[in-house]
Amino acid sequence: MPELSITLSQQGDTAVNGKLGDHSVTIDRPVEKGGGNLGAMGGQYLVASIGGCFSSTFFAAAKSRDIAVEGFEVEVLAGLSEQLPKRFDKISIKASYDSCSAPEEFGKLLEIAEKGCIALNTVKGGLPVTVEAR
Repeated sequence: MPELSITLSQQGDTAVNGKLGDHSVTIDRPVEKGGGNLGAMGGQYLVASIGGCFSSTFFAAAKSRDIAVEGFEVEVLAGLSEQLPKRFDKISIKASYDSCSAPEEFGKLLEIAEKGCIALNTVKGGLPVTVEAR
């Protein structure tokens, strides 16, 4: 079974730097939450990951159908629960475009992106998580 492994290493007092293939990201907390504001918060990356995965899946679906879309934009809204443990309790995705060569197919492309996005399917289905020292 394929796996995805990412290692995060401490960067300063409150941040970590993650190596993601040829790319890297810094994750931290804002100063008002005790961090150094060296990068976005982990929750922001989670929401961005959902939007990025959804978008790339959308683009693949459009390309495979020879549908040209310009000015595609996705807004991912994540509601934060009031209950403990803190978590996102709802996510909604709103998508728009400036031009589409087949506007009647836009809704179908959104459905395909929703069904094919690994990040979104993971959040929708939940999964077991373990935490342990190595």
